[in-house]
Amino acid sequence: MNSRHRDDEAGGVHAGAVSDGAGIVGAVAADVRVFESRLDVVHEAAAHVRAFCDGLGWSEVELSQIELCVYEAFVNAVEHAYRNQPGHEVRVMTEVDAEFLRVRVCQRGVPLDAARVAATPAGFDDLPSGLDALDCEPRGRGIRIIKSIMSGCEVESHGDSACLLMTKPRVVQRS
Repeated sequence: MNSRHRDDEAGGVHAGAVSDGAGIVGAVAADVRVFESRLDVVHEAAAHVRAFCDGLGWSEVELSQIELCVYEAFVNAVEHAYRNQPGHEVRVMTEVDAEFLRVRVCQRGVPLDAARVAATPAGFDDLPSGLDALDCEPRGRGIRIIKSIMSGCEVESHGDSACLLMTKPRVVQRS
């Protein structure tokens, strides 16, 4: 099996409600999946988050963009944190509430460089155009893509675990 669905206190599918003290503000749904650090399971991880988000109001294009961001973050975890070594955990945590989608791709390998992630710009407008553009920057293209699509992209550290947290505002339901 390529992934493990966690139903203990550390994972699984959870649902609840958020309260502002005066009443319920919105429902919360969360899911945690643990995948092995292998590039051949990246599509499974990304598709799982897309399926979680399906039906929450995003268009097919937006769902594909969210899926791409998870793909990029997962590849970064495998290639940079674990140096393409299988047998390690990549934890994908997805939660949604009334205001935001939050996706965390977490690993325990080589720590994420929070300063580098913060300093990486969104998009590619600052790079040269033409065929040489992709050769000018050997790293950081995935983070640029994520920052172009998501409203937030930052590093969270919890003990020996580091997560790339990606956030996106909830969309207003289309009528």
